[in-house]
Amino acid sequence: MGAPSPELCNLWLARAFNAQDVEAAAAMYHPDASIVQVDQVHGGTTTARGAAGIRQTMSAYIGMKPHMDVVTHHTTVSGDFAMTRSQWLIRGTDGGGKPIEVHHHGMEVHRRMPDGTWAFFIDHPFGADPEWAIDAPPATE
Repeated sequence: MGAPSPELCNLWLARAFNAQDVEAAAAMYHPDASIVQVDQVHGGTTTARGAAGIRQTMSAYIGMKPHMDVVTHHTTVSGDFAMTRSQWLIRGTDGGGKPIEVHHHGMEVHRRMPDGTWAFFIDHPFGADPEWAIDAPPATE
């Protein structure tokens, strides 16, 4: 199960989080997908791969009893792949029951599934964070 368009993938993922539905969240990902885990949520920054890794990653988010707000800033489609840039905010509770807020700018690659829906294929939830920006790249030689 995916979304009807790549523009809607982030929104549908947020709706799954807000419903605290691990299965719906995991179903938004291609079976061979990769996702970079967020340190604040997963206790480290590693890359989870495949259906089991994606489900584990989604379970950690859902464990926060989250409310997610998201906007997709742009989408570029080429054939069966699309790239989006998002900005998202999750409010929930940490493992100790304290309020937590996680906010990042993501970059996502989506893939069209055989049924015509779109799913996350590569998800870097903080891949477009502004603190990674520099004024200008160094000279290329």
